[in-house]
Amino acid sequence: MTEHHGLAKNSLGGFESIIMGIAGTAPAFSVAVTTAAIVSSVGVLSVGSVLYCGLIMFGITLAFIHLSKITPNAGAAYAWVGHVFGASWGFFAGWGLLIASVFFMVSATIPAASSTLLLIAPQYVENTEAIAGVAAIWLSLITLIVTRGIKHSSYVQITFTIFETAILIALIVGGLIHYWDVPAHAPSIIWFSPFSFSPQLFATGALTAIFFFWGWDVTMNLSEESKSNASQASGAASTG
Repeated sequence: MTEHHGLAKNSLGGFESIIMGIAGTAPAFSVAVTTAAIVSSVGVLSVGSVLYCGLIMFGITLAFIHLSKITPNAGAAYAWVGHVFGASWGFFAGWGLLIASVFFMVSATIPAASSTLLLIAPQYVENTEAIAGVAAIWLSLITLIVTRGIKHSSYVQITFTIFETAILIALIVGGLIHYWDVPAHAPSIIWFSPFSFSPQLFATGALTAIFFFWGWDVTMNLSEESKSNASQASGAASTG
């Protein structure tokens, strides 16, 4: 009996691909970590920063969509940059993504560990060793799920993403209900005006806002495992 090697083709449907794209941006983590940072950096202009950064990312998304249609590749930026600009640039594109993913996975387990301890053992929430231990357990569990294959990963991701999205929607609705008449700042067109930004403010806001969108390109990495390859991954990238 021969073993199957390679990617599990046609494993992800349209809904699964969209969920993976949304999950790739880590909505709850992005809100929890990035919101405070961007508001403290650029204040009310954070709204415009997210908007303009979103437009920039949308342009990159369109480029990735067309590249995926031409040549679907699980390597995504690594493969495409290497093909167009040479192997050295492709290496740096892949290496940069790898290092960023390592740092993200490590940093993301810390809030997860703190929240877990807050729920089950509040007395240890300030204990560094306890947080490190629980974070290691979370990282090990995620690694185990990932090594089981994309199908198992998608099931877990769908469950977590629906759960965290429901919580975020509930918080948004609750906030609108309770604070609609008493906003911290009255809505203003100045929030969106490009003339409100200095070059430094725009750069600071954009560099911070990018973390709201970082991760959507996971759909491109899954293009070879998605049904209808390029078209499925492209639709998921647009939605994510």
